[in-house]
Amino acid sequence: MIKHILVSVDGSENSDTALTYATYLAGKLHAALHVQHVIDVVFLENPFLHDLSGAMGFEPFVDFSGKVSDVLRQRGKQILADAEAACAKAGVECKTYLDTGIVTKEICEREKLVDLVIIGQKGVNSQFDRKILGSTTEGLTRRLTKPLFISPAQFHAISHVLLAYDDSDGAKKAMEFAAGFCKDMAIPLTVVTVNKDEKVSLTILSGVTSYIEPYGIGVETRHATGNAEKVLKSMMDSESYDLMVMGAHGHSRIVELVLGSTAEYVIRNTNKPVIVTKS
Repeated sequence: MIKHILVSVDGSENSDTALTYATYLAGKLHAALHVQHVIDVVFLENPFLHDLSGAMGFEPFVDFSGKVSDVLRQRGKQILADAEAACAKAGVECKTYLDTGIVTKEICEREKLVDLVIIGQKGVNSQFDRKILGSTTEGLTRRLTKPLFISPAQFHAISHVLLAYDDSDGAKKAMEFAAGFCKDMAIPLTVVTVNKDEKVSLTILSGVTSYIEPYGIGVETRHATGNAEKVLKSMMDSESYDLMVMGAHGHSRIVELVLGSTAEYVIRNTNKPVIVTKS
């Protein structure tokens, strides 16, 4: 199912972990790996550069921006060279791309010919701007058509997947992805529905079981009540799940995990990766 994987790298520690997940999955799934680095044009156009150039005595300002562009291009080439070396060490071949533009737009351009996109939980600039994670992740979630894998700071081999399910179109898309992913990885799947009405949950989960059964994977279903995002985070943090899969659209509060302020909270505070699919 997953034959092409794209990972976007920026030289940060989180990016290194994202690359580790990418090589790990490419090896497990026998998929082609594509590694991208984007020179952020927004940074090059930032008024800060013009203020800094004046303070440092560079004239004209455009010349200073050009110097910064050259430095960023060289840095990007080195990041990709390091990524190639890491892929070779892992025994995985890769193609590299050095792009310039708006980060989310450039990733969306590259995602057209892949099946899965992987990004780090936090970027290289997160220490300066805490909003970067939320805006980048939300932007990609809204614009990407392919599943988005959000990598945490630490790598853990994936041996058990948790699917958040609410019977929405988005959740059904996530279910299709999770079933195929678990089959290809030969790992079990647990499906959880957060609903105050247990009878409704059991009906929903019965349909899930019927769908997944032909995939021949181990599947467990669970019903939970309470605040959806807190329930899911607690399950990921306290139990033996290595990855959560969820849909980007739904009629329950689960949707807030990817399109609202809760997204940043959950992704920042769980130490497990999350895959978001689009309906």
